[in-house]
Amino acid sequence: MANEDHRVWVVLNGELYNHLDLRRELERRGHEFRTQADTEVLVHGWEEWGTGLLERLNGMYAFGLVDERGDAPVLWLARDPVGVKPLYVGLTRGTWWFASELAAGRAAGLLSSELRPAAFGEYLVYRFVPSPGTFYPNAWKVPPGHFLRISVDSRATPPAFQPYHPRFAPAAVPTTQSEWKEALRHSLATAIKRQLMSDVPVASLLSGGVDSTVITLVMRDGLPEPPAAFAVGFSDNRDLDELGAARRAAKALGVPLTEVGITEAEYRAAWPRQVAALGEPIANSSALMVGILCRTVGRSHKVVLTGQGADEPLGGYPRHAAERLYPLARLAQPLLDRLPERLLSADRVARLRRTGRARDEARRFAETLAVFGLDEAVAFTRHALDPDALAEPVRRWLPDGGDGDSVNRLLLVDARLSLADDLLIVGDHMSMAASVELRVPFLDLEFLALVERMPSTYKISRLGERKWLYRNAVDGLLPRELRPGLTGWRARLGRKLGFSTPLDAWFRAWLARDAEPFLLGRGARTPDYLSGDAVRRLLAEARDQGRPRSRQLMSLYVLEGWLRGAETPVAATPPVLLSAPASS
Repeated sequence: MANEDHRVWVVLNGELYNHLDLRRELERRGHEFRTQADTEVLVHGWEEWGTGLLERLNGMYAFGLVDERGDAPVLWLARDPVGVKPLYVGLTRGTWWFASELAAGRAAGLLSSELRPAAFGEYLVYRFVPSPGTFYPNAWKVPPGHFLRISVDSRATPPAFQPYHPRFAPAAVPTTQSEWKEALRHSLATAIKRQLMSDVPVASLLSGGVDSTVITLVMRDGLPEPPAAFAVGFSDNRDLDELGAARRAAKALGVPLTEVGITEAEYRAAWPRQVAALGEPIANSSALMVGILCRTVGRSHKVVLTGQGADEPLGGYPRHAAERLYPLARLAQPLLDRLPERLLSADRVARLRRTGRARDEARRFAETLAVFGLDEAVAFTRHALDPDALAEPVRRWLPDGGDGDSVNRLLLVDARLSLADDLLIVGDHMSMAASVELRVPFLDLEFLALVERMPSTYKISRLGERKWLYRNAVDGLLPRELRPGLTGWRARLGRKLGFSTPLDAWFRAWLARDAEPFLLGRGARTPDYLSGDAVRRLLAEARDQGRPRSRQLMSLYVLEGWLRGAETPVAATPPVLLSAPASS
């Protein structure tokens, strides 16, 4: 889309929820709009404010904008502040290109045949490669909340990503518990209603958890008719089937529910193919479930709201509670060090031991998020790596100066690191492959501005209760029969539920029969990049000592499957190229 004189052009993936407010302001300043599309706000806003436009946008977006008003065209790339929409940029044979999927660059032959050695250590620690890195030396992820300026004759790498900060802030910061509860209720309801903006019917992904249930409830109350809800689960395994919770929530809310049931065998058969479909390895077992669900949604709806993104800023994971309890873990460090290895089969206990030994906050947070510990990841790689360098992705997001609230600092890092470059990339790729737009009200920038100012004692209690004040705030909104399971003490302290899969059981069988030939046998690519001895030790430990270490095995499986390049998916949106003039 272009401006009036066709000297500013833009291509956008996403939604701008406050585009009507911005449109009215720009019209008062003399700009003439030709469409009702939110995309057009970008070209006129760029004319008016330049990069100052970015701080005014409330939405999920990745866009490329070419400005030809100067002596030479300039390309600007920007990714939204939380990274809901992914954006890749690369330089190949003198040509800059950008795309929403790294697989687009691969399908177009634009990616280097070499891989970046440091990426293997980063991947083992985080189960993905944090932005701005990728596995390729000539391609990068634009970090959340950053923009990039590229002139057609520029060849400087790595690109100079610049941060920007949204201007949203609550009119008044609550000071009491009751004020915070009221503010959470009001701001969340406003965010959900804001994201109902659409030319087509909007549906809900209803897992039956508290976040998706609250979203569906507010949608029901704000729409002329109850929204269609969709849920996915395993039809042949009651222990893994989450359809029951969705069914109970839909019945209590009075909304129609479409259930998508798959078998364990169907899931296991499809999962290896899914590994290769993301363009870069991300060891996330929920990707396939999201894809299966969105394919069903896409047959009748093109826009859905989901509860994704609530746990990172509000403190919904056990790792967040572990940081609240860190002083106790520190005192218990001598006991943890004396425990036999065999007793440390739980990832949480091993993680506590590693975090207790961490020398600084950045390394402690990295160990908290890690699949392979930092020292362990170094031992697995065949390249000289500094364990402290593997904590750099965390250090990059830590706010300057400590305020004494380490839990809130961890939550901020988690939302920009794990959420942005893992869960949100998976969600975008899987949903867009089915032509479905996945909206995330919990990451609305006005709501997030409120939540990230809330003291962490209202997120993780001193007893380790997760998202406790938020659960209190929404308790009265929920149907009475749903409250014990969604806001009661078991929900605050119990196991975190998500898209459960049968992979744990499958990995135990795979470990016994096929793991070593797949990872180290003929045709395996893993030994080219990781230490074969370290992989063998892990497999032997998992077999002989009864420590299955499913998360680590999954990461190795996904990496090997990706390295083999089982298939090369062609992205729905090809990369956009920006070449220098032939004379240069």
